[in-house]
Amino acid sequence: MNIKSFTGLCAATAIGLALAVVAILGQPRFESSDQQGEALFPNLLRDEQALKTVVIRQGDATISLDRDGNTWRVRERFNYPASSEKVTGLIVSLARMTKIEGKTKLSDRYARLEVEDPTAKNSRSRQVVLIDAGGKELANVILGRQQYSMGTRSDNTYLRLPGDPQAWLASGGVTAETTSDQWLERGIADISSSLIKRVTVTHPNGEKIVVSRQSPETPNLTIENPPKGIQPASASAADEYGRMLTGMALDDLAPAADKPFPKEKTISAFIEGLVGFQVTLDLAEIDGQEWIRIKAAASGGGAVNPGEAKMVDVSTDWNKIMGEMNQRTNGYVFQVPAYQIAPLKNHMSDLLKKP
Repeated sequence: MNIKSFTGLCAATAIGLALAVVAILGQPRFESSDQQGEALFPNLLRDEQALKTVVIRQGDATISLDRDGNTWRVRERFNYPASSEKVTGLIVSLARMTKIEGKTKLSDRYARLEVEDPTAKNSRSRQVVLIDAGGKELANVILGRQQYSMGTRSDNTYLRLPGDPQAWLASGGVTAETTSDQWLERGIADISSSLIKRVTVTHPNGEKIVVSRQSPETPNLTIENPPKGIQPASASAADEYGRMLTGMALDDLAPAADKPFPKEKTISAFIEGLVGFQVTLDLAEIDGQEWIRIKAAASGGGAVNPGEAKMVDVSTDWNKIMGEMNQRTNGYVFQVPAYQIAPLKNHMSDLLKKP
């Protein structure tokens, strides 16, 4: 082979190699790990109906959420209903998580990702365990911190499976609060003030304050029983009674059996709706703190003439709404924001013009 032929062969080989490299680089690339891209718990949504308990651990704290029919309850908070939205969100988020990239297997580096032993003192990791009625674990994971990129938190989360040294970056952000109060269903009642027809407040000394709305078109509640010759302080003096059940949310709770209401210290309000409901709201100071108890009932009273019927939604299922309220409140007493119950402490003199 002469030098000219050899040179031509080398050139052809070089061109062939270059074309091969271009072809290879142009093909789709696949990760070599056979675990990347896997769903973390692929059967979780299929098994969701069998799920009975969710346990969250961090340090020496444990939160247990138990399914009671269609209601989730917080075991550590007297089995009070949990936020079903939060519990469902946790389950769905875990079911959708997939492995993106393997990280460290070295235990001395776990703390950087917050996937260290969740039961250790001052641990920042959170262990989430999902258990069915037979005690079988449907999911068990140690959740770490979320990933940050260029100073911005992403929706990806570092995690590790118990007993496996491999830490992972996985898709999806999971909200798993580590204090029991964060899981409570905080809403107690939410009824628009425009639906309140009458409120009757009775003080322990027998004093009564009755405020009412004459019709759905009436913008303000008015005092029914003011002393003769004395005017209300303003046209809206009684309106705050109608707002007591609007957006009412708990700050704290206790079993009713632990907080008996002394009759001589209890203020009671009987709240009637324009249509469909009645609510009894009691307030008492117990051991230096103000507590309320609440009982709801559906009623057939309310809008009876065509004019009123046009102003209220008579199709609302108040049996269902009142039943759900009782399901949350029966057997419990609550602390709520002070402004929510401030009207109960008013006396008639507080609502009238000063002489």
